[in-house]
Formats: sequence, C-alpha cells, structure tokens
Amino acid sequence: MLERYAELLKRAKSAKLETLTAWYSFFGMKEDPFLSQLSREEIEHFVDREDVVDVIVYDVGVASRGIPITTLIVGPYGSGKTSILLYVENVLQRLRQRNPEEYSFTGELRSCTDLFQEGEGDEDVQLWIKVCGKERDYLFVDEAKPRHISVIMREFTHTRLKVFAISPFDLSDAYSSIPVDPKILFLQPFNLETMKEMLQKRIDRVLMNEKRTLSLLDIFEEEALKVIHKYSMGVPLLQLQCASMSLKLLRDLYEEKSLSNRQRKVTAEIALRACKALKCFHAFHEFKKISQVKMNVLQQILDFGKTPTEISAVMGKDRTTISRHLNELKRLGLVEFRARGRESVYKATEAARIRFEIEHMPKGRWKLAPA
Repeated sequence: MLERYAELLKRAKSAKLETLTAWYSFFGMKEDPFLSQLSREEIEHFVDREDVVDVIVYDVGVASRGIPITTLIVGPYGSGKTSILLYVENVLQRLRQRNPEEYSFTGELRSCTDLFQEGEGDEDVQLWIKVCGKERDYLFVDEAKPRHISVIMREFTHTRLKVFAISPFDLSDAYSSIPVDPKILFLQPFNLETMKEMLQKRIDRVLMNEKRTLSLLDIFEEEALKVIHKYSMGVPLLQLQCASMSLKLLRDLYEEKSLSNRQRKVTAEIALRACKALKCFHAFHEFKKISQVKMNVLQQILDFGKTPTEISAVMGKDRTTISRHLNELKRLGLVEFRARGRESVYKATEAARIRFEIEHMPKGRWKLAPA
C-alpha cells in the first residue's frame, strides 16, 4: 500500500504543472489572485488607505501618553475597514518586535461578532468584558454596533484609544453612544488607478515564477477595467469579486474555444457579464428606481434573511403586498431567496446591501461613477 502512495507522490512531483492547475496553464499563477486570502503579515499588499492609517498610528502614540481618544471608521461593507485595523495592528507589532522599549504599546483587535452574544440586554457579553479594568493603549473594535459601543465606552475606562469600525447605517446612533465628540474617519471609494494597483499587487503575489512579471493589462483590456470599476461602485470587495468572476468567465471561454494568446484577455463584454452575474450591475442601475416602500422592504433583509410573513409582521403590512414587493425586487436583481418549508427566505444581494450603505454615507463622502 505504501508503495502505491509513494508512486502517486512521485507522479505528482514529476507531472507538468500545466496538467495540475488551470490557473498555471492559463496565467502562470498558483491560484485565483483576487479571491485568495491575505494573511495579516502581508502588509505590502495594502492599498490606498494610508491617510486613515496615519491618523490611527499617530493617535496610538498620543493615547500612550494618557490622552483618551475615541474614533469611528465609517464606510460601506467591503470598503476596507477590517483591512485597516489588521494593517495598523500588524504595523504596531512589527515596531514592537524591532524596538520593544520604545514601541511597547499594549492593545488588541477584536470583532464584535466574536465578543458579543446576541441577546436582549447590553450586559449580554462574553467573559472578556471582565478584563475591562486592564490598562491598554488601544482597543480596535471591528463590526461594532451602537449597543456594543455603549458597553465598551462604559466599561473600558482604562483603555485610552478606542477605534470602532462601523456601518454608515449606525453613524447617528453610534455618535450618540459616545459621551465625548469622537473623531470620524470616512473611507473613500477606490478610483480606477487605485483599483488597478490593488489588482496588480494581487497578481504579483501568486505568480508561480517569482522572476516572471505579468501586467494587469496582459489579462484585462483597459475598457474591461473601466467596466469593473464603474459597476463595483468603488468598493474594493466588489472590485475583487468582479475581477475574479471575469477571469472565471475567460477561462470558461478558453476551454470552449481555441483562443490565441492575444485573445486571452478579459474584454469589456466579459467584464459586464461578470458584473451582472454578481448583481453589481443591478445594484448600480436599479437601486434609484425603486419606491420608498420597496426600499423599506429591502432594508428589512439587508443582514438576515426573512420570510414575507416575518417582514409583514415587522412592517405592519399585508403579506400579499410584501410578497409582491419582494418579487419585484428579485426581478430587479436586488434580492435572492431560498426555500424554507412552505415559505421562501429573502435576503438582499451583497451588492444591494453595499449600495444601500453607500446611499447612507454623508453627502459627498462617497461618489459613484456617472451612470
């Protein structure tokens, strides 16, 4: 039996890479560059948010001198809030490793989805809250809700810098949860050139041959990149997803037809198909057309799926009317559904949720590409 497995390993080690992975045979890459996960140590792939990072790093130094600061990072889902906090924490760790005497800052990054249990009261939190008396220079809190902020502001009095990453939905309530005026850092959309830089960095990190260079424009036509940028609404997460879907569609086309190297590029047509498949196109075009009532229905299913009956109970409207609105939203590509018993559970598409949050950014803070 062992000899059999040894033979399999021998064959794997001697096989041509082209036969092992379509990513290598087609692009010379280890994996999908746009959906592969970055580790928090790979800070060289961070893009564009240096102004926000500079503010937070500076405030860590100020807070270490005993000055309390509270900061809100505000941006739609997928805009880079988590990446910023991971990046800053990694920078602080590297500085501490290099010079522990000078950069001995204490703190941590935690996500509220891990820390807080779902319950009725603000006190329904996990055991970590019991260490709130511990002195820290900073506490970075991801995915914070106003009720989380209230608890942390009340309990963590010995933590001088508190940074909360929040949705624009929660800005008003979060602001009122803080007894002093917080510093507010609004994220901006990625422009076309920044998007290109992000995509190129992702390509560079997965090349099989480290000495080989592969330009973004070797894979994407310029017009295709413009299509992706427009319909991803400046959101890094959607830009990566649209780029990844575009490559998948190109690979599918390559397997169906014999394409020359010159034809092995994502065209504007392919990019548009990708944006439609991910519903980014629909969120960009259809969102402004829906009525306020449909908008209210959509808001009910942004984070969690609900049945028409559940939405009807919350909104106090007839179930048949709610079902009609949901079917129309589905036709517009703004909601998805799955069966659950006799009813269907509806939820906003990821792109629709992001567009909803973009619309709740303060005016002038997030500019969409022209229609």
